[in-house]
Amino acid sequence: MQLLGEVQAEDTQLAERLQFMPRRTITIFLCPTQSSFERLTGGIIPHWGEAAADPVHWRIFLKAPRLQEGKQITIKHELAHLLLAELAHPHRLPRWFNEGAAIFLAAETQHLEPALISRAMVTNSLLSFDDIEALLSFPNEKAGLAYSESYHAVNFLVQRHGFAALAEFAQALAQHPNPRAAFQSACGEDLWDFEVAYFDYVRKKFRWYFLLDENVLWGVGIFTLFIAAYIVTRMRTRKKAAQWENEERETPSEEEPDAREENDEDHDEQNRS
Repeated sequence: MQLLGEVQAEDTQLAERLQFMPRRTITIFLCPTQSSFERLTGGIIPHWGEAAADPVHWRIFLKAPRLQEGKQITIKHELAHLLLAELAHPHRLPRWFNEGAAIFLAAETQHLEPALISRAMVTNSLLSFDDIEALLSFPNEKAGLAYSESYHAVNFLVQRHGFAALAEFAQALAQHPNPRAAFQSACGEDLWDFEVAYFDYVRKKFRWYFLLDENVLWGVGIFTLFIAAYIVTRMRTRKKAAQWENEERETPSEEEPDAREENDEDHDEQNRS
């Protein structure tokens, strides 16, 4: 009963924010095992997925054993999928917008890490909006990049066209099956131009964030220690070599007494002659 109350509260809050009140009943499935989750979702959700929404039948599937941490955020994320899908019915939402808006509306924080995008810029592996359509086939790290890009794209959309653009774009999709035509109708901007502007935005904003990545910091730290150790070793070697040179200058060579003896003998011979 507590879970149902939380779902109803989150559903009402999201509906008010989007200014859309759905009339459908939501069915929630609590899946006690991974196998039951896969069976109910048809096996289309990757292993890293924590939950799933079925906008056709208005169902939400939750992994019950892993639901405790971040439960409200997970529920709100899946509810956002259902509400946005209902706004766009009978047409589907572009994946970048669907996931980005759900993350934005649920106020999730795990996908806000800009270092993922910054690293992708360094390796020239940023994902286009079309690339993100294949999200469910991505491995874990690539999926994380797709979610991060999607969130920042929707955040940029809200900055550029206001919060109302979320519902307006979804509603425009109900009239235009082509996302480009729907975006033009809702926002007065070509979707391709928006995507170009978005990538310009992230390149300027997140270019150097990869330097804050933990792996990069460890690498820089180890490299710095290596260089420091090399410099110290070189300085010690030079200091030791200089010390040896000074000792050699200060210590008479073994040949000097012999040379003095030879000189004395020559001098005696000259005196005798």
